[in-house]
Amino acid sequence: MKKVRLAMMTVAMFLGISTVARAQEPQGGRGNRPNMSAMLFKDITLTAAQQAKVDSIETKYREQMQALRSGGGDPQEMRQKRGELMGKQRDELKALLTDDQKKVFDKNAEDMRQQMQNRRPPGSL
Repeated sequence: MKKVRLAMMTVAMFLGISTVARAQEPQGGRGNRPNMSAMLFKDITLTAAQQAKVDSIETKYREQMQALRSGGGDPQEMRQKRGELMGKQRDELKALLTDDQKKVFDKNAEDMRQQMQNRRPPGSL
């Protein structure tokens, strides 16, 4: 009886610990992949004013993306709208930067594009 009780307590503790650990993982099923902004702003030091504007833009587009996801509809159309939103967001973020920062930003954007191309299976577009 003691062994059964000990086993049940062990299982309950394991489930409790794994639930807490799962709650601390990044949302969206993206694992440890950096988000778009982190990749675009790699090697760019933003001023406090720029960072505040970046945060505002990210919030605005995050809300629009969530609305798009929850709206349902044709996957092809949603993919196109998501691409349009991401392009608009990227343009707004770039507009905040100095000329030197824009050069690094453009390089990072191209690196991201290359990574996306390399992840696609051959023959898919």
